[in-house]
Amino acid sequence: MPAARCPEMTPAELRVMKALWELGKGSVADVRAELALRGHDLAYTTVMTLLGRLAAKSALIVDKTREPFLYKPAHRRESVLRDRLREFVRDVFDGQADSLVLRLVEDESLTREELRDIERRIADAEKAGTAPKKERK
Repeated sequence: MPAARCPEMTPAELRVMKALWELGKGSVADVRAELALRGHDLAYTTVMTLLGRLAAKSALIVDKTREPFLYKPAHRRESVLRDRLREFVRDVFDGQADSLVLRLVEDESLTREELRDIERRIADAEKAGTAPKKERK
């Protein structure tokens, strides 16, 4: 059974997880090929080491009943990204998500279309009653 929270991951480990989320499950060779498609051409042994580390951290489920072993994410992509984003907002923006959004807008990091999409999503969430009701001091 997967752990409730995904463990800390290095950037290289996160790249491996992204490859596995795309594949669903795969062998070392499968993951290596997916990483190469993403511009990360790593040695077979490097991918094997990264998969082993992720398995030791309980981030992966390993099927050892067959050869080659098959690796599968123990956590959904959305859950991991949500947790990492929350940590980033807490650590970098002192928990103030609005500061992150304002910084993106002020730095012109978002296109007009991306801004409109965000506005639509906020409006949809408010209509559906799923918009956060957290009040700030």
